[in-house]
Amino acid sequence: MDATATAVRGGEGEDDRGVMRGEGLNADVAAIPEASSSEKRESAGRDGREAKRARTDGENDAAARAVGEANDGKSDEERARNLPKWLGVKVQNVPSTLLDETERKLRRPMVDKMEMYRLLVAHYDLGEIDVDSISELPSYDDKNWYIKAKKLNEQGDAETKEYVVKVHNGVDSSGVSRGVLAAQERVMMHLLAHGVECPRVVRSKVAMWTTPGPDGTVNLVPAGTPGSTQEHCTRVTFLASNQIAHTLRVMTYLRGKTVVQVPMPHPVEFVHRQGLFVGQICHALSKWPTPNELEILQKTTFADSFAVPYVQQCAMCWKVLAASSRLWDLRHFMDVQHFLTDLVVRRLFEDDTRIMMCSTVFSAFKHLVLPVADKLRVGILHNDLNEQNMIALDSGPDPVKFPAASRFACIDFGDVVVSWRINEVAIALAYCALDKEDPIRDMSIMLAGIQNVFPLTPSEMRILPCLIAARLVTSLVMGMYSYHMQIVSESDNAETTTAPKPKGNEYVLTTQKSAWTALTHVLTVGAEAMFKRFIIDAYSESPTTAAPS
Repeated sequence: MDATATAVRGGEGEDDRGVMRGEGLNADVAAIPEASSSEKRESAGRDGREAKRARTDGENDAAARAVGEANDGKSDEERARNLPKWLGVKVQNVPSTLLDETERKLRRPMVDKMEMYRLLVAHYDLGEIDVDSISELPSYDDKNWYIKAKKLNEQGDAETKEYVVKVHNGVDSSGVSRGVLAAQERVMMHLLAHGVECPRVVRSKVAMWTTPGPDGTVNLVPAGTPGSTQEHCTRVTFLASNQIAHTLRVMTYLRGKTVVQVPMPHPVEFVHRQGLFVGQICHALSKWPTPNELEILQKTTFADSFAVPYVQQCAMCWKVLAASSRLWDLRHFMDVQHFLTDLVVRRLFEDDTRIMMCSTVFSAFKHLVLPVADKLRVGILHNDLNEQNMIALDSGPDPVKFPAASRFACIDFGDVVVSWRINEVAIALAYCALDKEDPIRDMSIMLAGIQNVFPLTPSEMRILPCLIAARLVTSLVMGMYSYHMQIVSESDNAETTTAPKPKGNEYVLTTQKSAWTALTHVLTVGAEAMFKRFIIDAYSESPTTAAPS
C-alpha cells in the first residue's frame, strides 16, 4: 500500500467475530457541537429503539448485537464518536486516494449537450451530426453522450456511424493526469491487437508534429522540423464555463446489450462465456511489456530496432499508471474506511448491521490479504469489468437463444491501473454475483471459464473470496458517497438559490440493493466454503450447479 495510506490499528480479542477495538477519533467527529438536553433525550430514545430493532433483526449476528448494545441510549454525537472504535481505525494521515476521489466529485463536468456539440463541430471531422440522436449515457465521474453522424465514405456513399463522446472530469483532465489518459488509449490498442473487442479512439482535426524523445516519450516540435512526424490528437482539452479544464475524446460505439440488460436468469453457458472473455482480457494484459523487460531488451546486443520504441512506450505507460493512486484499486481498500466514517458522521448511513458487515470485510482484508500482498502477481488491469462495462455484441448470436456462442466486448477504461492481477478476477466475480438466486454458483461458473484461459495461483485462489467482498463494499460505500457528493457539488454550482434541489446521479446507486444482498450471501456462506466451491468448479470439466455446503 502507498506510503500515504491511512494507518490502521488492529483490534484485540474480538477480530474473529468482526468487532475490532481501536483508539483515536477523526478530527471532524470531535468537532461536533454539544446538543441540548432535550435533543439528547429525543436522540437517545430514537437510537435506543433502532439499536433494539438491530439486535432483534440480527439475533444470530454477534457483530450486530455488539453494535446494538454499544448504541443503547447513546446520542447522535456519541454514536458518531464510537464509529472509529467499531472499525478499528486510527487516522494519522489523509491518504492520497481520499483526496483524489473527493476531488473527482467536486470537478465532475458541468457541460451541456449544445456545448459538447459545438466542440465536436470545431475539432472533429465526423460529418453531419444528428442533433436529435444526442443522448446522455450513464457515467460515474464523467459525462458521456451517444451520437450519430453521417459522412460520405471513400465510395461516395453516405454512411452513418455511431460514437460515444466522453468529457473527463477535471482531475483526469489536469496536466499531471493526461499521461494516464494516453495510457488508457494504449491499453485499448493493446487489447485490440490481441483480439479483445473494445472501442477505438477517433482522431481529431488538431494536428501536431513530434520527434522521438527518451524512454518512449515524444517531443512537440514546429511543423516541418526535420525527422518529425505529423499526428492528429485523440484528445481535446477545453475550459468550461466554471473555469475548470476538461478533456474530450470520441470513441466508436459498440452496438449490443450490456450484460445487465440480458434477461435473467443467465444460462450457465452464457456465464461461462463471460468467464472465458474475462480470462482473455487477463491473458492479453499479462503480455504487456514491463519496465524490467525494457531493461533486459536494452542490454540485448541484437535487439529489434522496431521493438525497443514500442517497449519503451509500454514501459512508460506502466510507470504512469503505477504512480497514480486510485481508491477503486483494491490495493487501497482500507482507505474506503474514511468514506464510510464520513457517511456515518453525517448521518447519511445509519444501518448498524450493515456498518458491521463492512467492518468484518475490512478486518478480513487486513489479516488475510495484506500479509501476502508482496507475493501477488502485478500487472495492468482494466479494473472495472462490471455488468455495465461488458457488452454482449449484436454482431454475435442472440445471447439468450444461443448463450454458448455469445461474443463480448469491454468498454470504459477510466479505471485502468497497475495492481494485483487477481483483482481483475475478483471484480468480475463480484458483479457476476448481483441479482442472482445462487451467487456462489454463478461466480463458480464464471471462475471456471477464467481458469481455462488465465489460471490463478494457489495464493490468489485463497484470498479471492475476501477480495470479492472488498469490491462489493467499495461499490456500496462509494456509491452512497458519490450520490451525496454530487448533490452538494451541483447545489454549489447552481446559478440561483431558488433552483430545485438536485437529486444526484442515480447511476451511482445502481448496485446498492443487489450488492447488499450479494455481500450478505458471501458473508453467510463464508470464505472457506466459497474457496472449496471455487476449487471444485475451477478444476472440474463442467461447473457444478449444487449449492455450496
